[in-house]
Amino acid sequence: MAKMSTEEMLDAFKEMSLLELSEFVKAFEETFDVTAAAPVAV
Repeated sequence: MAKMSTEEMLDAFKEMSLLELSEFVKAFEETFDVTAAAPVAV
């Protein structure tokens, strides 16, 4: 797979709908076992 630059990725994200971006974030979180949730201050 060819590498994409940060600028190329941002351009691709700009073309996506909010639903597509949401699905991407979910897939990213599952693939890399991370969460995109902001930390909560206590």
